[in-house]
Amino acid sequence: MYVMSHKKDKSGDKKKEQNHNVLYANIDALERGNIRLQQCLNGCQNEILRLRQVLENREAYIHRINNDYRKLEEKLQREQGKKNAMEKSLNKAMQGLAHNSKEEIIETLKEDVKRLQDELNDRQRKIADLKADLNQLQTKLSKVAGDKMLDGNPGITDLSDPYRPQKLVEMFSILYDNKWTDAYEKSDDIGGDKQICVFLLELFKTSWNFCKETLEKQSKELEQVLLLSSRQKKDGLSVLPPNTSKLITEIRKVSANEVIPSLFEKLKSLKPSLKEDLQPFIESCLEICWYSVIHHPPLQYVFEADEQPDDFRKYTQGGTIVDFVVWPSMYLYANGPILNKGVAQFKV
Repeated sequence: MYVMSHKKDKSGDKKKEQNHNVLYANIDALERGNIRLQQCLNGCQNEILRLRQVLENREAYIHRINNDYRKLEEKLQREQGKKNAMEKSLNKAMQGLAHNSKEEIIETLKEDVKRLQDELNDRQRKIADLKADLNQLQTKLSKVAGDKMLDGNPGITDLSDPYRPQKLVEMFSILYDNKWTDAYEKSDDIGGDKQICVFLLELFKTSWNFCKETLEKQSKELEQVLLLSSRQKKDGLSVLPPNTSKLITEIRKVSANEVIPSLFEKLKSLKPSLKEDLQPFIESCLEICWYSVIHHPPLQYVFEADEQPDDFRKYTQGGTIVDFVVWPSMYLYANGPILNKGVAQFKV
């Protein structure tokens, strides 16, 4: 009886120790998550300071333009005063020339009126041109300020972009829920569940690396063509101006529908062992990867769950130790906030 009680005590102590270990692991995960949130908060605060500075500069510029416009209005009023004075002088001249012939007076008046009208028309044209320039400058300023806020700033979403990160998250989820399942059923000749999952993950990883390599090669070729290697970095690579780089990114997005089919054909030529019946799955992988890699800044995928297991949800078995990754996790940019959790199988 004493032995049985002693065994129960030892079993209870062991269970308490396991519960403590799980609790400590959860505390560590919360601390790491808190650190990442603090880093993200610091980045947002810095970005708010920068945007405030941009806004202050824009308001100062608009203030200067308004001052210039006010000066032009004042100049117009002075010119109008000169015109009125000239008209008064003309009236006096008419009274002084009463003894002259009526025809001479009329002719003189016509000449004066024509000269004054020409001067007035010329000044009105100049004022209209200045107002048009002012409106154009204000429009350009607003556009430049908007572009600066969006360019390279993942924290601000361009709602006009049909392939913005939020849309890519939807495509990424649909790919796993639908086409991944179809591809799984067509890959039963690969082996067991683990072998099939690892095989499909490797297909996505291959697509991701292929898109990154293709973009890098394409960028170097475009730089050489556009710049004729006239501007060089210290490492010998050409440098494109920021506006040109942004234009190239927009061109890539517009032409993506024509590029993606050719990506599959090129990948197939490099890896002829790809299964024909998995083409829909691979093409969808290439589509998401291409839109992710041409985004500025590029999205990021992580295929290992050892360092950040909290960024992966369970496949069929939960736990604390990862057995294998089924689907990668998705991030807004390298070391950035997570957009979509990956899927991993944990050990019992």
